[in-house]
Amino acid sequence: MKTGKIRPIFKKGDSNDSSINRPISILSVFSKILEKLIYNRLLFINKHNILTDAQHGFRNNKLPEMASQIFIENFYESIDKQLYVLGSFFDLTKAYDVINHEILLTKLEYYGIRGAIRA
Repeated sequence: MKTGKIRPIFKKGDSNDSSINRPISILSVFSKILEKLIYNRLLFINKHNILTDAQHGFRNNKLPEMASQIFIENFYESIDKQLYVLGSFFDLTKAYDVINHEILLTKLEYYGIRGAIRA
């Protein structure tokens, strides 16, 4: 199993507010090797086009900054064509805290990720 030490790292805002701290896990070398093995097994997600091309985070050759650049280019192109432009922006800094884990596990099982992981 993968175990680690959790250390709070200050994120931003009032340093006396403990809810602002981001938990960082300090892992052993063996855990990092296990993580690499799991990563290699999950590469099929990219091979089978499960993710949309708009997904930029955690993908090879697709930096999150590129998503911002694409948005800006589309914005200016629409303005040049005298079209209306509407944007919706969401702060997802705590998205993993509110995710429904039952739905996540069901979706992972649908894509063949289930049971114990063996090296």
